[in-house]
Amino acid sequence: MTSFNSQEDFLRALKENPQWKEAVRAIILGEELLQLPVQFRAFVGQVSSFIDQTEAFITEQRQFNAEQRQFNAEQRQTNERMEEFVAEQRQLNASQRQLNERIEQHIVEQRQFNEVFVRRLTRIEGDMTNFRGPYAENAAERNAVAIAAELGLEYVRAVPQQDLVRMSRNVTRDIPINQLRSFWTADLIMEATDGSDTHYIAVETSYTADQRDTDRVQRNVQFLTEFTGQTARGVIASVRNDRYADSQVESGAVYWFPLKDRSPAAPE
Repeated sequence: MTSFNSQEDFLRALKENPQWKEAVRAIILGEELLQLPVQFRAFVGQVSSFIDQTEAFITEQRQFNAEQRQFNAEQRQTNERMEEFVAEQRQLNASQRQLNERIEQHIVEQRQFNEVFVRRLTRIEGDMTNFRGPYAENAAERNAVAIAAELGLEYVRAVPQQDLVRMSRNVTRDIPINQLRSFWTADLIMEATDGSDTHYIAVETSYTADQRDTDRVQRNVQFLTEFTGQTARGVIASVRNDRYADSQVESGAVYWFPLKDRSPAAPE
Protein backbone atom coordinates (compact mmCIF):
# COMPACT_ATOMS: atom_id res chain seq x y z
CA MET A 1 0.00 0.00 0.00
CA THR A 2 1.39 3.36 -0.96
CA SER A 3 1.83 5.89 1.82
CA PHE A 4 2.71 9.55 1.87
CA ASN A 5 4.72 11.22 4.58
CA SER A 6 4.01 14.75 3.54
CA GLN A 7 1.85 16.90 1.25
CA GLU A 8 4.71 17.27 -1.17
CA ASP A 9 4.86 13.45 -1.52
CA PHE A 10 1.16 13.41 -2.33
CA LEU A 11 1.35 16.16 -4.94
CA ARG A 12 4.41 14.54 -6.50
CA ALA A 13 2.53 11.21 -6.70
CA LEU A 14 -0.42 12.98 -8.48
CA LYS A 15 1.97 14.49 -11.01
CA GLU A 16 3.59 11.11 -11.64
CA ASN A 17 0.22 9.31 -11.91
CA PRO A 18 -2.22 11.24 -14.08
CA GLN A 19 -4.99 8.73 -13.41
CA TRP A 20 -4.75 9.52 -9.71
CA LYS A 21 -4.98 13.20 -10.54
CA GLU A 22 -8.21 12.63 -12.52
CA ALA A 23 -9.64 10.50 -9.75
CA VAL A 24 -8.87 13.14 -7.13
CA ARG A 25 -10.30 15.86 -9.38
CA ALA A 26 -13.52 13.87 -9.82
CA ILE A 27 -13.87 13.46 -6.09
CA ILE A 28 -13.11 17.10 -5.31
CA LEU A 29 -14.95 18.88 -8.16
CA GLY A 30 -17.89 16.62 -8.74
CA GLU A 31 -19.56 15.73 -12.03
CA GLU A 32 -21.15 19.13 -12.65
CA LEU A 33 -17.90 21.02 -12.42
CA LEU A 34 -16.18 18.45 -14.60
CA GLN A 35 -18.81 18.99 -17.34
CA LEU A 36 -18.51 22.76 -17.10
CA PRO A 37 -15.79 23.09 -19.78
CA VAL A 38 -17.82 20.99 -22.21
CA GLN A 39 -20.91 23.05 -21.48
CA PHE A 40 -18.93 26.23 -21.82
CA ARG A 41 -17.61 25.17 -25.20
CA ALA A 42 -21.20 24.39 -26.27
CA PHE A 43 -22.31 27.77 -24.93
CA VAL A 44 -19.50 29.47 -26.85
CA GLY A 45 -20.68 27.68 -30.01
CA GLN A 46 -24.25 28.84 -29.41
CA VAL A 47 -23.09 32.39 -28.74
CA SER A 48 -21.03 32.34 -31.94
CA SER A 49 -24.05 31.09 -33.89
CA PHE A 50 -26.22 33.79 -32.30
CA ILE A 51 -23.61 36.40 -33.16
CA ASP A 52 -23.54 35.15 -36.77
CA GLN A 53 -27.33 35.27 -36.97
CA THR A 54 -27.35 38.71 -35.36
CA GLU A 55 -24.80 40.00 -37.84
CA ALA A 56 -26.84 38.51 -40.71
CA PHE A 57 -29.98 40.15 -39.28
CA ILE A 58 -28.13 43.45 -38.90
CA THR A 59 -26.97 43.17 -42.52
CA GLU A 60 -30.50 42.45 -43.67
CA GLN A 61 -31.83 45.23 -41.46
CA ARG A 62 -29.32 47.66 -42.92
CA GLN A 63 -30.36 46.60 -46.43
CA PHE A 64 -34.01 46.93 -45.47
CA ASN A 65 -33.34 50.35 -43.94
CA ALA A 66 -31.58 51.44 -47.11
CA GLU A 67 -34.47 50.18 -49.21
CA GLN A 68 -36.91 51.90 -46.83
CA ARG A 69 -35.04 55.17 -47.13
CA GLN A 70 -35.10 54.83 -50.92
CA PHE A 71 -38.80 54.00 -50.80
CA ASN A 72 -39.43 56.99 -48.52
CA ALA A 73 -37.53 59.24 -50.91
CA GLU A 74 -39.51 57.90 -53.86
CA GLN A 75 -42.73 58.27 -51.87
CA ARG A 76 -41.87 61.88 -51.11
CA GLN A 77 -41.29 62.46 -54.82
CA THR A 78 -44.60 60.78 -55.58
CA ASN A 79 -46.33 62.92 -52.98
CA GLU A 80 -44.73 66.03 -54.43
CA ARG A 81 -45.88 65.05 -57.92
CA MET A 82 -49.33 64.28 -56.55
CA GLU A 83 -49.47 67.69 -54.88
CA GLU A 84 -48.42 69.29 -58.16
CA PHE A 85 -51.10 67.28 -59.98
CA VAL A 86 -53.72 68.32 -57.40
CA ALA A 87 -52.66 71.95 -57.76
CA GLU A 88 -52.82 71.70 -61.57
CA GLN A 89 -56.19 69.96 -61.32
CA ARG A 90 -57.52 72.72 -59.11
CA GLN A 91 -56.25 75.30 -61.56
CA LEU A 92 -57.82 73.33 -64.42
CA ASN A 93 -61.11 73.13 -62.53
CA ALA A 94 -61.01 76.86 -61.90
CA SER A 95 -60.36 77.46 -65.60
CA GLN A 96 -63.19 75.08 -66.49
CA ARG A 97 -65.55 76.92 -64.16
CA GLN A 98 -64.59 80.21 -65.77
CA LEU A 99 -65.12 78.66 -69.20
CA ASN A 100 -68.51 77.28 -68.14
CA GLU A 101 -69.48 80.68 -66.79
CA ARG A 102 -68.48 82.29 -70.09
CA ILE A 103 -70.41 79.62 -72.01
CA GLU A 104 -73.49 80.13 -69.82
CA GLN A 105 -73.18 83.87 -70.31
CA HIS A 106 -72.86 83.33 -74.04
CA ILE A 107 -75.93 81.07 -74.00
CA VAL A 108 -77.90 83.72 -72.13
CA GLU A 109 -76.76 86.39 -74.58
CA GLN A 110 -77.51 84.08 -77.51
CA ARG A 111 -80.99 83.39 -76.17
CA GLN A 112 -81.59 87.12 -75.74
CA PHE A 113 -80.33 87.71 -79.28
CA ASN A 114 -82.52 84.86 -80.60
CA GLU A 115 -85.57 86.27 -78.83
CA VAL A 116 -84.94 89.71 -80.30
CA PHE A 117 -84.26 88.17 -83.71
CA VAL A 118 -87.42 86.04 -83.58
CA ARG A 119 -89.49 89.07 -82.56
CA ARG A 120 -88.03 91.08 -85.41
CA LEU A 121 -88.47 88.19 -87.85
CA THR A 122 -92.06 87.69 -86.71
CA ARG A 123 -92.67 91.39 -87.16
CA ILE A 124 -91.10 91.26 -90.61
CA GLU A 125 -93.12 88.17 -91.52
CA GLY A 126 -96.24 89.94 -90.29
CA ASP A 127 -95.37 92.96 -92.40
CA MET A 128 -94.70 90.70 -95.38
CA THR A 129 -97.98 88.86 -94.81
CA ASN A 130 -99.80 92.16 -94.64
CA PHE A 131 -98.14 93.07 -97.91
CA ARG A 132 -98.48 89.71 -99.65
CA GLY A 133 -102.14 89.11 -98.78
CA PRO A 134 -103.47 92.33 -100.30
CA TYR A 135 -101.02 92.01 -103.21
CA ALA A 136 -102.36 88.56 -104.12
CA GLU A 137 -105.99 89.68 -103.74
CA ASN A 138 -105.45 92.82 -105.80
CA ALA A 139 -103.53 90.88 -108.43
CA ALA A 140 -106.39 88.39 -108.76
CA GLU A 141 -108.94 91.18 -109.13
CA ARG A 142 -106.77 92.86 -111.77
CA ASN A 143 -106.50 89.56 -113.61
CA ALA A 144 -110.15 88.54 -113.27
CA VAL A 145 -110.74 88.77 -117.03
CA ALA A 146 -107.64 86.67 -117.73
CA ILE A 147 -108.67 84.05 -115.15
CA ALA A 148 -112.07 83.65 -116.78
CA ALA A 149 -110.44 83.53 -120.22
CA GLU A 150 -108.09 80.71 -119.18
CA LEU A 151 -111.15 78.72 -118.12
CA GLY A 152 -112.73 79.32 -121.56
CA LEU A 153 -115.25 81.82 -120.18
CA GLU A 154 -116.02 85.50 -120.59
CA TYR A 155 -115.85 87.70 -117.52
CA VAL A 156 -119.09 89.39 -116.57
CA ARG A 157 -118.59 90.85 -113.09
CA ALA A 158 -117.29 90.38 -109.58
CA VAL A 159 -120.21 89.25 -107.43
CA PRO A 160 -120.69 91.70 -104.51
CA GLN A 161 -121.10 90.48 -100.98
CA GLN A 162 -124.81 91.34 -100.77
CA ASP A 163 -125.48 88.99 -103.68
CA LEU A 164 -123.56 86.21 -101.95
CA VAL A 165 -125.64 86.69 -98.81
CA ARG A 166 -128.83 86.69 -100.89
CA MET A 167 -127.76 83.43 -102.60
CA SER A 168 -127.26 81.68 -99.30
CA ARG A 169 -130.80 82.54 -98.13
CA ASN A 170 -132.26 80.15 -100.67
CA VAL A 171 -130.61 77.11 -99.09
CA THR A 172 -132.88 74.69 -97.25
CA ARG A 173 -130.30 72.73 -95.25
CA ASP A 174 -128.53 73.86 -92.07
CA ILE A 175 -125.03 75.22 -92.81
CA PRO A 176 -122.65 76.22 -89.98
CA ILE A 177 -122.38 79.98 -89.68
CA ASN A 178 -118.59 79.90 -89.88
CA GLN A 179 -118.80 78.24 -93.32
CA LEU A 180 -121.34 80.79 -94.52
CA ARG A 181 -119.18 83.60 -93.19
CA SER A 182 -116.21 82.14 -95.11
CA PHE A 183 -118.37 82.09 -98.27
CA TRP A 184 -119.58 85.67 -97.81
CA THR A 185 -116.00 86.91 -97.31
CA ALA A 186 -114.46 84.91 -100.18
CA ASP A 187 -111.51 86.64 -101.81
CA LEU A 188 -113.24 86.81 -105.19
CA ILE A 189 -116.44 85.37 -106.66
CA MET A 190 -116.86 86.04 -110.39
CA GLU A 191 -119.79 85.66 -112.67
CA ALA A 192 -118.87 84.57 -116.19
CA THR A 193 -120.54 83.17 -119.29
CA ASP A 194 -119.73 80.71 -122.02
CA GLY A 195 -121.97 82.68 -124.41
CA SER A 196 -125.23 81.10 -123.37
CA ASP A 197 -125.08 79.88 -119.76
CA THR A 198 -123.97 81.62 -116.57
CA HIS A 199 -120.95 80.20 -114.74
CA TYR A 200 -119.42 81.12 -111.39
CA ILE A 201 -115.76 81.16 -110.52
CA ALA A 202 -114.63 81.02 -106.87
CA VAL A 203 -111.12 82.41 -106.42
CA GLU A 204 -108.93 82.15 -103.32
CA THR A 205 -105.80 84.27 -103.30
CA SER A 206 -102.59 83.66 -101.37
CA TYR A 207 -98.91 84.32 -101.80
CA THR A 208 -98.28 80.63 -101.02
CA ALA A 209 -101.41 78.51 -101.42
CA ASP A 210 -101.95 75.65 -98.98
CA GLN A 211 -104.67 73.20 -97.92
CA ARG A 212 -106.70 75.93 -96.24
CA ASP A 213 -106.97 77.75 -99.57
CA THR A 214 -107.85 74.68 -101.63
CA ASP A 215 -110.39 73.43 -99.07
CA ARG A 216 -112.05 76.85 -98.88
CA VAL A 217 -112.29 77.31 -102.65
CA GLN A 218 -113.73 73.82 -103.14
CA ARG A 219 -116.34 74.46 -100.44
CA ASN A 220 -117.27 77.77 -102.09
CA VAL A 221 -117.65 75.99 -105.43
CA GLN A 222 -120.00 73.51 -103.76
CA PHE A 223 -122.03 76.37 -102.24
CA LEU A 224 -122.24 78.26 -105.56
CA THR A 225 -123.48 75.15 -107.34
CA GLU A 226 -125.99 74.45 -104.57
CA PHE A 227 -127.18 78.04 -104.18
CA THR A 228 -127.47 78.94 -107.90
CA GLY A 229 -127.88 75.67 -109.72
CA GLN A 230 -125.19 76.83 -112.15
CA THR A 231 -121.79 75.36 -112.99
CA ALA A 232 -118.97 76.64 -110.78
CA ARG A 233 -115.18 76.37 -110.99
CA GLY A 234 -112.53 76.79 -108.28
CA VAL A 235 -109.29 78.74 -108.78
CA ILE A 236 -106.34 79.47 -106.53
CA ALA A 237 -104.39 82.57 -107.52
CA SER A 238 -100.95 82.46 -105.92
CA VAL A 239 -97.26 83.01 -106.46
CA ARG A 240 -96.44 79.49 -105.34
CA ASN A 241 -98.13 76.42 -103.81
CA ASP A 242 -97.23 73.94 -101.13
CA ARG A 243 -97.27 70.19 -101.84
CA TYR A 244 -100.90 69.72 -100.92
CA ALA A 245 -102.07 72.58 -103.11
CA ASP A 246 -99.94 71.27 -105.97
CA SER A 247 -101.55 67.84 -105.61
CA GLN A 248 -105.03 69.40 -105.82
CA VAL A 249 -104.01 71.31 -108.95
CA GLU A 250 -102.55 68.18 -110.55
CA SER A 251 -105.71 66.19 -109.78
CA GLY A 252 -107.89 68.88 -111.41
CA ALA A 253 -109.79 69.63 -108.21
CA VAL A 254 -108.79 73.29 -108.52
CA TYR A 255 -107.26 75.46 -111.22
CA TRP A 256 -104.08 77.45 -110.56
CA PHE A 257 -103.60 80.96 -111.87
CA PRO A 258 -99.97 81.94 -111.12
CA LEU A 259 -99.23 85.45 -109.90
CA LYS A 260 -95.95 87.27 -110.45
CA ASP A 261 -93.56 87.20 -107.50
CA ARG A 262 -93.10 90.72 -106.14
CA SER A 263 -90.76 89.84 -103.25
CA PRO A 264 -87.39 91.71 -103.13
CA ALA A 265 -85.45 88.51 -103.86
CA ALA A 266 -87.60 87.54 -106.84
CA PRO A 267 -85.88 87.64 -110.26
CA GLU A 268 -87.07 90.25 -112.70
